[in-house]
Amino acid sequence: MAEKIIYDTDPGIDDALGLLLLAASPEIDLLAITVTHGNTSQEKCLNNALKLVELTGITKVPVARGAEEPLVKELSVAEETHGEGGLGYAILPKSAISPCSELAHDLIIRLVRENPGEVTLLCVGPMTNIALAFLKAPDIVSKVRRIVSMGGAIHYPGNVTPQAEYNVFCDPEAFEIVLKSGIDFTLVPLDVTYQCILTTDHLEKITEARSEIRNFIFDSTRFYMEFHEDYQGIKGCAINDPLAAAILLDPTLVKNRDYYLTIELTSPTSKAKTIADHYGLLKSAPNAKVSMEVDVERFMELFINRMNRLQ
Repeated sequence: MAEKIIYDTDPGIDDALGLLLLAASPEIDLLAITVTHGNTSQEKCLNNALKLVELTGITKVPVARGAEEPLVKELSVAEETHGEGGLGYAILPKSAISPCSELAHDLIIRLVRENPGEVTLLCVGPMTNIALAFLKAPDIVSKVRRIVSMGGAIHYPGNVTPQAEYNVFCDPEAFEIVLKSGIDFTLVPLDVTYQCILTTDHLEKITEARSEIRNFIFDSTRFYMEFHEDYQGIKGCAINDPLAAAILLDPTLVKNRDYYLTIELTSPTSKAKTIADHYGLLKSAPNAKVSMEVDVERFMELFINRMNRLQ
């Protein structure tokens, strides 16, 4: 049976690649796409999600407008990373599709209640929509199958401050609410995603995808690669969000460790740092499985093969 997924996202170049991977995967029953602020404004992210749904032909999947700003902190966007429109150099036609009438957190609540114990929340942006759903309807926490989240950095440096990863940085309070909820939680941090560098050699292996899909991948990642080289000295680009999606298809791609995680909320120098209690010093039971090793070659092969399926 296909796994029921809600994709909570802020497209975003790697978010878009994650959606392409889901669209190419019959193992996934994509119930909805819920859109938040993050890589650019919520309005631009929403428009990008609608365009991507049309590009991939998954037009029956509802797309819901979500949170426009974090719970507490000021809004952050990352247009220097993803481009002014959020999709790098890629330009997609305006979508004829409209978002659904329900707000993202209400749609999450309804779908989880209708499918108790069956829905996985795949979260690849700030956690605001999920926190809002949990605050409004605490009963759904026990009804969600699990959360798989791209976010955080354990040993790896932060990518927005020296210690903070961007998704957590955008809404650390929301992330902490979700971590404290007791839900089955898997974190896919920069420690593994930054091992998965998409290069031009990989792109040249994407030969069978429909031309519009192939052009989108090339044009969006070209901007992303330029950013990675200019700011981080990396040849290629980290495809963070597709790795989180991929472990739904093949959990053996990563090796997880159980940690008690918490988010630093007050320090002026380490705000939004994801803290893992490696030695159990806090005397708290683990609240997350954290992906700390990845089979890079198998993941890249899976990603390229699935992109080639998109017709």
